Amino acid sequence: MQSAYPAHINSSWRSGPEDPAGRICNVSDVPLMCSSINWSAGEVVVGSADHALYVVDVQTGKKRRTLYTKTAGHAEWVTTCQYLPDGRIISGGMDSLLCLWEANSNKCQQLTAHAAPISVVDISPGTNTAVSASYDKSVRVWDVTSRRASESSCLTGHAAPVLQLVCGNGDNLISGDRGGTVIMWGLTTGSTTSELKDAHAGHVTALAWQHDTNGCCMDTFFSGGQDGHLKMWDPRSNKCVHDVAAHVNARGKGAVGNIVSAGAASSNLVVTAAADNTVKAFDARADLQPVSEAKLSDFPYSMVVAGGLALCGCGDGSLHVIDISSGQTLYALGANKHAVRGVHVSEKRLVCMGDDGSVFLCDFML
Repeated sequence: MQSAYPAHINSSWRSGPEDPAGRICNVSDVPLMCSSINWSAGEVVVGSADHALYVVDVQTGKKRRTLYTKTAGHAEWVTTCQYLPDGRIISGGMDSLLCLWEANSNKCQQLTAHAAPISVVDISPGTNTAVSASYDKSVRVWDVTSRRASESSCLTGHAAPVLQLVCGNGDNLISGDRGGTVIMWGLTTGSTTSELKDAHAGHVTALAWQHDTNGCCMDTFFSGGQDGHLKMWDPRSNKCVHDVAAHVNARGKGAVGNIVSAGAASSNLVVTAAADNTVKAFDARADLQPVSEAKLSDFPYSMVVAGGLALCGCGDGSLHVIDISSGQTLYALGANKHAVRGVHVSEKRLVCMGDDGSVFLCDFML
């Protein structure tokens, strides 16, 4: 599947889309909570507080199908969703259910192992493995090789609800909880390879693997917390190698909600967005020295990077397009009427979704 963070995009991204009004697909009258994109199939799936998921065509902006029936689907808010490489979709909800949806269908397998709301699902790159995290303090690993998924292992070790989860290349997985602990796991063995207790004061609010210039995943990773700190970890030594008070100032601490390290796509910098309404960039090759800062109009709910730009969706419905190296805000779009909870980009297209129940799409000239 196409990279979530393209290194190269059209030059027109720096000046704005062909039609800033874009195309809008209204799929629900309540907030859309999560999304995942499948560029090869030309579609985006969004999960809603109305318990359904909706699949939208990213070319036409028309709804393709609804993932909800009287006998299948979620009974509460859909909190997380991801495409599998074969086009199937896995979703998790406040009802503690995971649903594995068949490609191009509204049929699903319900997975009932968790005992509390699902916080996040992720797909291990290059494998037939899905991973889920829950408020029941567990992380569960699923074999999705065949049409019907089966649980491979249940990873226990967190003493608080698990809020964050990111798969790395190969066998590595990191998770973070409400108590400030970060754990690194081996997917094959299901065992803890590194446990970082009190990594942050308060919740762990963001995790990201470090990527090299070519966008390849490395062994080191970053964590962000409710304490406003950005930390870089080396699992081989089980130590924090760099710690910066990235979003701490005289007015208080801004929880770090997003961290992206994506090689050339992020100008070889680490980019953060936080509750102090700023986007900042740091150089991991220089002890996380600050490089740039951009101020936002409201709280940042989502962020992606592409071709040296950061695209940040805010609580007031705006999408800020920022040059990462300089911190200059190039322009802002009125992507949604309320909070922008998801942003996806390709070389020539932008897709956003959020609390107004709509999917916003616009194009950039080649």
